[in-house]
Amino acid sequence: MSNHSPSAELLQLLENLPPDEPRSKLEPFRAIILRWRRQGRSYRRIQEILLEQCQLAVAYETLRRFVQRRERPRAALPEDEAPITPSAPPLVPTAAAASVDPYAEARERMRLLKDQPVPVKPVTKPFFEVSDDDFIKPLVMMPKK
Repeated sequence: MSNHSPSAELLQLLENLPPDEPRSKLEPFRAIILRWRRQGRSYRRIQEILLEQCQLAVAYETLRRFVQRRERPRAALPEDEAPITPSAPPLVPTAAAASVDPYAEARERMRLLKDQPVPVKPVTKPFFEVSDDDFIKPLVMMPKK
C-alpha cells in the first residue's frame, strides 16, 4: 500500500507558488467600477469611460457579468456548514433545537391562505361576436358603447 500524504518537497513547492494573475482585465478597476454602479452610472457610460480614460475596450455583457458577480456579498454559510476552527468545539444539536420546525409558520400561513375564498372576477362583455349560424364568416368587432 502507498502512503497518500504529500511529501515535504511537494508541500514546499506548493507553498512557494506565485499568486495567480487576475482572470479579468477589469479586476484592477474593480473598486472604481463598483463605486460608479453604486452612484447610478449605467454600464454603457462605464464602458465609455473605460475606453476614453483607460484605453480599455470591454463588451457590455462582460462588464455587466463582472459587476453582477462582485457587487453582491457572498452568502454566509449556514452554521452546520461553517468551517470549524480548532479552538471551537463542534456544534451538537440539542433535542429542543431538533424538535423546532423552521417551516411550521410558513405552512400555517399557506393553510390560512388556502382556506380563504377565491375572488370571483366579474363577467365582462366579449370584444367580438361569432355567429352560431355560420362559422365561416370572419369575426366582427362589436362597436364600443
